[in-house]
Amino acid sequence: MNSEILSAIIGSVMPYLTEIIKSKLPETSGKWLGYILSYGLCAIVGGATSYFSGQFNQEEVLASIGTALIASQGVYNLYFKPKKIDEKIEKALR
Repeated sequence: MNSEILSAIIGSVMPYLTEIIKSKLPETSGKWLGYILSYGLCAIVGGATSYFSGQFNQEEVLASIGTALIASQGVYNLYFKPKKIDEKIEKALR
């Protein structure tokens, strides 16, 4: 399977994972920690999908990171944000 396709699939479920991790962090951590967490997860997903698909080179890793980032931010802005799912996850886990 192509690493960008796999990155897009994993990236589309990353907002759930990001919100679960953020709910375990202290409330005083601020919004910047969510951004760092999201970008860090995208870097991990991009590197891992490139490695496991056998296409581990600089161009492929960067493309996979970008694909994961676009997919996760797209799902967050088009689905999570309007439906306030992040607040529901936070309330359920606290």
